[in-house]
Amino acid sequence: MRRTQGKHILILMLLLITLGAVLPAQAAAERVVVLDFLALDAQGNYIDPRSTSQGDLVSLSRVMAQGIAARLVQYGEFEVQDSVSLRGKLAELGFAPEASAWERAQAILTAGLADQVITGSLTLLQNTAVVGVQRFQLAGRRTVLVGSALASAARVQDAPNLVDSLLTDLFPPDVQVIERAVDQLFVVPGQVRLNLGQSKQLTVYALDAMGRPIASPEFLFFSSDESKVSVDEQGVVTGLQPGTATITVRAITRGTRSGSPAVMQVTVLPPTFGVRVGSLVTPRGGETRFPVRIGLRLTPTVDQKGAQSKTPNLAPADALPADSSNPLGIISSFFGSMLTNGLMTIDLDFDPSRELLVSFSGVQRSASGYLGTGVGYVTPLDDVESQKGFILRFTIGTQYRTSSRLAMPVEAVVDAIFPTASVFSPSFRLGINIGFDLFP
Repeated sequence: MRRTQGKHILILMLLLITLGAVLPAQAAAERVVVLDFLALDAQGNYIDPRSTSQGDLVSLSRVMAQGIAARLVQYGEFEVQDSVSLRGKLAELGFAPEASAWERAQAILTAGLADQVITGSLTLLQNTAVVGVQRFQLAGRRTVLVGSALASAARVQDAPNLVDSLLTDLFPPDVQVIERAVDQLFVVPGQVRLNLGQSKQLTVYALDAMGRPIASPEFLFFSSDESKVSVDEQGVVTGLQPGTATITVRAITRGTRSGSPAVMQVTVLPPTFGVRVGSLVTPRGGETRFPVRIGLRLTPTVDQKGAQSKTPNLAPADALPADSSNPLGIISSFFGSMLTNGLMTIDLDFDPSRELLVSFSGVQRSASGYLGTGVGYVTPLDDVESQKGFILRFTIGTQYRTSSRLAMPVEAVVDAIFPTASVFSPSFRLGINIGFDLFP
């Protein structure tokens, strides 16, 4: 029984040792000691304020150290101690009243009491208080000054208000003990052109009032038209329908100002060229065969680059009729909008050596499929005088995206044919097509 228990204990110990070797040790917080500030004596040497008879200096020395320690604790990345918590160990080091900040920091770092030491100096010039702060670390066995800041207050009682600005200058920009307010936002790229269904990651840069980058800010992304362009919380934009949407980015910080929002435009483009191969499901005329058809799809898209840089028209308002009173202007605007958004598609369908069909369709597209209606004309190639006519075309389809520039559609096409012959005999055809669409 004892042997069994001993084996179990041994196995448990081996497991604990193995887990301790495998699991990564949690990184310990860096230890920072904030010392009470020093003062200047009559000879210009820095001394302990307690050795002087100026009560304001003694109080300000402790208040400044406590203010800096409080900010470091709020930052949450350091293990902070001060002259009060280390009173006993500092007494053992036995600093002389005239010991400089450098000597005090070196003694503390060499004794292993801290990884960093922050201390400062106070100087009174009439009613003005000049405050200096230094940050020390060990580089090998040497004590080095790694940060320094200086500020002044018009009144002695205003000196504690300098803590935030001193800490901002004391640490490098990527260590934001005091979170800086965002003054400017930049989105890269400034303009995006996406193929339908394509996604792209936006990169946002935040700068403070001095042009320094803000470390790890949070952003909110908004789309002006979620039906055309969606954007998630990570800044990934996705083209859902052909058209243009504006993306607005705002910064979230604890600062009092978040700066003006950044805006950029996203244009979603439809496929510009497509090929179809399919067959009629319904036979044509009195034939029993189901003819095979080959088709081309062309979707012209007007490039809007530089559209906003055109010189504005300064003609008087009554020189040209307004669109609301000009029918041709309304029609032109309507078809221009369809072309600009890539909604107008030209269909060319061939039944080799038998028939040619041309149609113009207004197509509503999304990332999952499309729906179109159009008008056209059909003419036979073997007997030009027969079966000519106008058509109404209805198209519904879906597509499978194989890459950012290629999609494989499957579509159903219904044609209502109205012949131009003397005998009016409308007919309907149903076709099924497959193929590919190529994006710009």
